[in-house]
Amino acid sequence: MQLFEMSNEQRRIFINTAQLHEAHTDAYDKSRGYRGGMHWKKAKGREYLFRSRDRYGYGQSLGPRSPETEAIFGKFHENKKKFEDKLSELRQKLREQARLCKAVKIARAPRLVTAILRLLAQHNLMGRNLTVIGTNALYAYEASAGVFFESGLTSTEDMDILWDVRSRLRLLSLDRVDTYGLIGILRKADKTFEPVGRKSFRAVNQSGYMVDLVKPEPRDIRAKEVRRMGDKEDLEAAEIRNLDRLVSSPQFSSTVIGEDGFPARMTTPDPRAFALHKLWLGRRRDRDPIKKKRDQAQAQAVCQLILQYLPAYPFDPSELKMFPKEIVAEATAQLDASDLPPGYEE
Repeated sequence: MQLFEMSNEQRRIFINTAQLHEAHTDAYDKSRGYRGGMHWKKAKGREYLFRSRDRYGYGQSLGPRSPETEAIFGKFHENKKKFEDKLSELRQKLREQARLCKAVKIARAPRLVTAILRLLAQHNLMGRNLTVIGTNALYAYEASAGVFFESGLTSTEDMDILWDVRSRLRLLSLDRVDTYGLIGILRKADKTFEPVGRKSFRAVNQSGYMVDLVKPEPRDIRAKEVRRMGDKEDLEAAEIRNLDRLVSSPQFSSTVIGEDGFPARMTTPDPRAFALHKLWLGRRRDRDPIKKKRDQAQAQAVCQLILQYLPAYPFDPSELKMFPKEIVAEATAQLDASDLPPGYEE
């Protein structure tokens, strides 16, 4: 498996893009404190300062008109305008940067994936309750290492999202997405997403792109765990054996660049956990033979990437106790055998 290193120009543009995205995310998060509006309302012959929180008019009174409330009113609108101007400037810079990303060929991840990632981040879900597993995680690993995997290794027509139900789920109430759940977020990325039947863990759009919601199988088969984020029309997570290993592993996060040149932050399992999980899948007797070959190829590629570019991630059994010892040993053996040129085989 060959890894292709970024050129110096590609690295420069990637770093600038990641920094721009971080600045936009920071400004966007701070601007949330100024969502809605602030205006004066008359009641019983007096004026009161009213703070509205959303487009439905919900809010609260901040008191009668006075020098103090007038100062609050002025500061609110000053800061709101400041963040609106800053976000507008950053978005224009991101548009310009997107053209550069495409020109130097670092725009890699499917644009639908990066759109979903940005929306999940806005709702405080990416990296908190949800992580990306499966083939799309490779984009985070290669970006962090400054390399590119072969395209055949990363191509996929689906996105797997792992839900950690141990942490309390809180969907930020933006446009009632707290009711619609994950399917509501997906429809913001592409309005054609629909669940595949009732109580389905999978949504598919009109182009055939699929998003699967999965979670670890409960340790106690009698346990009843929450499987939907929203109402009864939302996706219902499929419970999968041994996904608790990925949930329990350290998290890994990196900026990835979409095919449209716009960035997003992706959170995945630790690359060692990804490789170990793929090794385990590749050894299962009930696994589809074609998928087994792909699992093994992806595991080997990530092992090679760790060895060559991510030395801070050793296959230390003490850090990977959530996986069987024989799987860790197999990955270690692959690493030991891959750092010597031909002619040194046992």
